[in-house]
Amino acid sequence: MVTLTPSPAKSVTVNTVEDERFAEVHTGDKINVRLEDNGRIFESLKFGACACAVGIHSYSSGTHSIRIKVHWGIPILGIRSRNIPPVAYEELRGSYGADPSTYGFGKDAGRVFNGRMKLRQGKDMRIDRTDIVFTFIINCDEHRLSLIDEGNGERDEVEVDVSCAPFPWCLFIVLPQTTTRVALI
Repeated sequence: MVTLTPSPAKSVTVNTVEDERFAEVHTGDKINVRLEDNGRIFESLKFGACACAVGIHSYSSGTHSIRIKVHWGIPILGIRSRNIPPVAYEELRGSYGADPSTYGFGKDAGRVFNGRMKLRQGKDMRIDRTDIVFTFIINCDEHRLSLIDEGNGERDEVEVDVSCAPFPWCLFIVLPQTTTRVALI
C-alpha cells in the first residue's frame, strides 16, 4: 500500500511505501541466506555469505519513502537500475554491491556512488550499532537518495547519475560477508 503524505520542507508529495518486499535474492550460498516474513526480512546467517536482494516495486518518478530496520550488520541500503542484473564480483570475495548502477549508503560506513564505497570522513564508523530504524527516500525527480536515522535525526544524501543507473530503479540491499539482518517495516 502506498500512502500519500505532504512533505512540509519542500512541498513535495512523498509516497510512503508500506508494501515493499524483496522480489529476488542473489547469492552463492542459498543455505545461509534467507528471506522471512513474506519477503520483508533479509538475513545472512554465516560469515562469508554475501548476498543481495531487489525490491518488488520500480521507481521512475516522484518521491518514495521506505522504512528499514537494520537489526545487525553493515548492509548497503540503496537502489540500482532494475534492468541491470546484479553480479557477484569475485575480486571482492563475492560482493554484489560494486556494479556501477548501485547507489546508496553503507550503514554507518559511508556512501556508495557507481558501486564504489566512499568511507565516512571525520566520524566514527559505529558499525556495532544494532536495531536502527532508517527512513530511505528515493527522489526520482531530483535523482537523489536520502537516508535518515530515525534515532538521532542524522541525514545523508547521495546524487544518482542516471547515465550509470537508468530508470526504473528498484530497492537494493546488499549483505556483506558479516552476518546481517535487515527488515522492511
